[in-house]
Amino acid sequence: MGLDHNGTAFFDKLGLTYVSDGAEQEIIQLDGNDDNLTHGLNYNYLGGYDPHYSVDQLSANGSELLFNSEDGFGRMFLKDDEEYHAISSSILLGAIASGDSLNLKAYLLAEMVNTFLGYNPSTSLQEVFSGLLNGSNYPNPFSGKTTIEYTLSEAGRVTIDVYDLSGKVVKRLVNDDILPGSYSITWDATNENGTLVNDGFYFFKVSQGNQSVTEKMVLLR
Repeated sequence: MGLDHNGTAFFDKLGLTYVSDGAEQEIIQLDGNDDNLTHGLNYNYLGGYDPHYSVDQLSANGSELLFNSEDGFGRMFLKDDEEYHAISSSILLGAIASGDSLNLKAYLLAEMVNTFLGYNPSTSLQEVFSGLLNGSNYPNPFSGKTTIEYTLSEAGRVTIDVYDLSGKVVKRLVNDDILPGSYSITWDATNENGTLVNDGFYFFKVSQGNQSVTEKMVLLR
């Protein structure tokens, strides 16, 4: 796409410039921009050897960089115009995957939709799509402690973990077999050692079987 449309009005609309053609397995990791909606998000890229996953190397020309790869080339961009919003990507969204900790692909897609619509809903898309469980916390933002409420439709083993922006587990709050119903647990902004964590963005993840829901929390003292 990049080579075919570089220098055209289409690329001007997207705010992009073509750099060069890519190659198979060129991308190993994607890093988000700390200044926008991809702050703190990092993904592995599972493109494989198929030429179908060959991607163009692009640069911003009026757009905002969302993700770059480890070689420094831009891979996803946002054009935020008064008349339209456009997210352009030389990677396949279906080929991005989390590392060995927190899977935030659903969160990324929800943030993109929110950007297009220009609002921040009280109920996340992840919660809507999760048929067996949901979760929320209050207050949010919070200063000392926050209560995480979650509802289960089926009995089973439930875990609730708190993660930081890097995807590292800060604290496990629940790991137990639980019957269907509504429950709550309080997080006092400490890690596994009982030490207070720094202000910033955190996530809690409620998991049951192959179902999970992840929500963002903001700690402000």
